[in-house]
Amino acid sequence: MKKWLFSNNGEITETLTFDEAKTYVEKHEGAELYVWHPSFTHWTPLHEVEDFQQEIVIPTPPVAIPKALLEEYKNKEESMFKTLSRIDNTLGNTRAALSEMDHDIDNYAKVTQKLNTEVRVTLDKIHEQYAALQKNISAVTKDELVY
Repeated sequence: MKKWLFSNNGEITETLTFDEAKTYVEKHEGAELYVWHPSFTHWTPLHEVEDFQQEIVIPTPPVAIPKALLEEYKNKEESMFKTLSRIDNTLGNTRAALSEMDHDIDNYAKVTQKLNTEVRVTLDKIHEQYAALQKNISAVTKDELVY
């Protein structure tokens, strides 16, 4: 029967049997333990010693999933699909409305640009007429002063 010694932060245990050693390891889980027994040439970190590797026990799955639980998840899934469908429809309608708005904005921009050009031409004509009127008034005023 193997006898084990453990070092925990420099504190060395008395000689332990394998069962005692397993109990000691369980009590000091998470500590940096080193292990030694006569077949080792040096102190070895606990995680490198196969004798103390913990087995992972995988639980057996249940034989059947309860019908009520399956029904609950099925109902939730259907509800989520309905919600996603509504969201998808709303997004589609929003995209269509935005596309129409883009078209309308382009049309308004063209109309506005055309109107701006027409207004500019009209204003230029008004300025020309105003300048001509000023010239005529000036000429009339000079003619009256000469008499």
